[in-house]
Amino acid sequence: MAGRIRLFGLILAAAGALGACASDTLSGDRVENQPPSVWLAAGPPEGSTGTYTVELFWGGWDPDGEIAFYEYLVTDNVTGVFNPADTVGVGWSPVYGNDSTFTFSADSLAEAATGQRAVFMRSHTFFIRAVDEDDLRSREPAYRSFTSRTISPEVRITTPRAELGLTAADMPPISTLVWNATDYIDDEVTKQDPDSVQWAMVSTKPFNNNFPATIQYLRDNPTAPEWYPWSWYRAPGDSGKSWTTPPLEFGDYVFAIRAKDEAGAVTPTLVEPVNVRRIKVAPRISGPTFVVTSTLIGSVVAASCDYPLTIVDVPAGVDLAFALSACAESYGGTVAGYRYGWDILDLNDPEQWEVDYTPFIGSVANTPARSFNFGTHTFTSEVIDNSGFCTRIEIKVNIVRFTGERNLLVVDDYRVDEVVGQSGWTATNGGVPNDAEHDNFWLDMVSNVDVFDPTRDMLATSQDRELPLTTLAGYKAIIWSAFSDLNTRDVSNLPLLYTYVQYRSRRPPATSQGACSPSGGVQGKVLPNLIGLAMQAGVHVLITGNHPVQNALSRTNSPAVRWPAIPLYEFERGSQQTGSGPEDLEDPPGNHAFAYRDLCVDVIDYGFLDNGRARTRGGGSVANQRYCPINGWRTPNAQSRRDDSMRAAVAADPNFPRLELRPEAAGTGRLFAPTSQGIDVEMYNPDYFRQGAACGYVTPPRPCFEPIYLLECLDTAERTYLQPIAFWTSTYADVISEDIPGAIGARSAVFGFPPVYFNPGQVKPAIEYILFDEWQIPRKPVSTTSHARLDGTGAAP
Repeated sequence: MAGRIRLFGLILAAAGALGACASDTLSGDRVENQPPSVWLAAGPPEGSTGTYTVELFWGGWDPDGEIAFYEYLVTDNVTGVFNPADTVGVGWSPVYGNDSTFTFSADSLAEAATGQRAVFMRSHTFFIRAVDEDDLRSREPAYRSFTSRTISPEVRITTPRAELGLTAADMPPISTLVWNATDYIDDEVTKQDPDSVQWAMVSTKPFNNNFPATIQYLRDNPTAPEWYPWSWYRAPGDSGKSWTTPPLEFGDYVFAIRAKDEAGAVTPTLVEPVNVRRIKVAPRISGPTFVVTSTLIGSVVAASCDYPLTIVDVPAGVDLAFALSACAESYGGTVAGYRYGWDILDLNDPEQWEVDYTPFIGSVANTPARSFNFGTHTFTSEVIDNSGFCTRIEIKVNIVRFTGERNLLVVDDYRVDEVVGQSGWTATNGGVPNDAEHDNFWLDMVSNVDVFDPTRDMLATSQDRELPLTTLAGYKAIIWSAFSDLNTRDVSNLPLLYTYVQYRSRRPPATSQGACSPSGGVQGKVLPNLIGLAMQAGVHVLITGNHPVQNALSRTNSPAVRWPAIPLYEFERGSQQTGSGPEDLEDPPGNHAFAYRDLCVDVIDYGFLDNGRARTRGGGSVANQRYCPINGWRTPNAQSRRDDSMRAAVAADPNFPRLELRPEAAGTGRLFAPTSQGIDVEMYNPDYFRQGAACGYVTPPRPCFEPIYLLECLDTAERTYLQPIAFWTSTYADVISEDIPGAIGARSAVFGFPPVYFNPGQVKPAIEYILFDEWQIPRKPVSTTSHARLDGTGAAP
């Protein structure tokens, strides 16, 4: 052991002495303790430049004992090379073990910076020495000189948003500024959070209210007293990523921020509008962005307390509930609370509000459902920010009572002449019936309905000829026939059906700029899904035509969707591409969608001839579909021709006859000749796309879904063959309105194809089974039964 007395030959001498005499005294020479030696085993090459995080290895040896620990010293070489003066005031630090990872500073700007990202360096010399158990140190430490390198961190102000040009951002007296910072470690690929940030808020008053002069002051004075102390970027409560100002006087200000990494490199420049923002604190005429969302109407978006009234008609007894969300981050404010109530006469009386100002818990506040049986009622809601600026949304609800004094309404939502130009069985060789042929077909289908008056009970409609809810409320049952070119983007020529049934998100809208920049929003007199509302009120409905349910998907989203589609999950904009998040499985976005809730449809698909349409799930731009990204789920026939267009309808319900294409469309030489092609058709809840087959997110059809017809196509090898194309929905089969005389509970139905293309002698018994057997609509007495035509001839079409 170091420091012990060395007695050369002591053992032998002692043994001899002990054997020769009785003396108990030992004698010998004392040897001095020897210092330990030390060496660096591994580290950066001498004089090299590299990363600022370095792992060093060393070793040592004590010739007369053991090493207790090591000590190291690091110099910051001010001149770029080691100078003994660099060690002044630098102490030695103990280290145990033979290796360690060190973070060396790199806080000297290597060259003039033109942007936020610049190279910082610092030369260092690392010394290491050994210490033995008698506290004796190595005579000469081992050392290595090298240069650490890093790239300075970047910080960007996100709130308030940068205005066009150098326009100052309007902010309230109490504002929250938000930023994002990134530390580029040694290149522009490897990133991490910076160590800390530092900001300054400076009034322009001392600089003659001049923004450029104020900004230049901060650039020239990096240690000015206006700079706040460095704040840890990852501090609790995001206090290193945002700052709420104290109450500020009205006026102009400059806010600047910079970041520092763990090596000491500081954002070298203050650049507008990246990490410098011009700010104007002044009274505001607007408040937080406020969104009130309902599955009935969609979302109302406002940003002031004088937003125009929103008006909607709803049936008596329908539940009304709203989701409230707000954001003030775009101008640096903070939403302080919300309040709401019904039929408030005095907005200044807190007793009249159902809920007075309450802070948001989470991002959305949901109101309890309310229903009314008559009258007009107004829902009022407000949000306020931390500076007292407000936004108000008022929704006026007119309650409509369904009286059902008439038996049947036929809605002619069929603008074929405007959509395709040329029409008519003869003119198009059986391709498309004209409007008169379509109307006469339906007049024949309902010719046996008692007291049906075509001039009153058959109404034409379209996007620009809407039907009010008060009209629908006068009928016990509705047949809605729609026509459209599936690929048209001319919304003026779309059927009104598509507007009514389209998906309405129950979530606040947002853009790529976030919830503070919501997209869309309804205003004025709003059109809810009147068909769904009528069903809820006890009206029986038959929906037919070209793609009647597929267009429940908003047309702004439809180009991004691949089929089959799952209404419960995939009707939210972009959800097929990115998924809407794991929370969707617990709270699916489409559980209030018309297709899923009212029609009981879990999967929508369609059959067609044209192989050029986007159809197969997965692959291409949608390879990252969240729900069931399946390639090649269909099996083409031997000729690689995918033709599952509709030739006939096979009855799944024994009460219905087989349907075949009519001769005007499918006769010899016609467009849909027997071996030619069929018509486009929708299919619902197919066997090939559900749990245990292709998609685990889709369960077997629910009891409320009952097939009526199955697809018959030329290619019997298609998986779509014999899949449902028409169905009963019993979602509201037990609803019996007390206001409708003789009302009964009954199922509604959907035909995913236009019946006008099929043999009227086969279609009519099918329609009449729905009308007279299921819905129990009164039939004309036999003596008065006749066919009605628009031309007044009384002949069958």
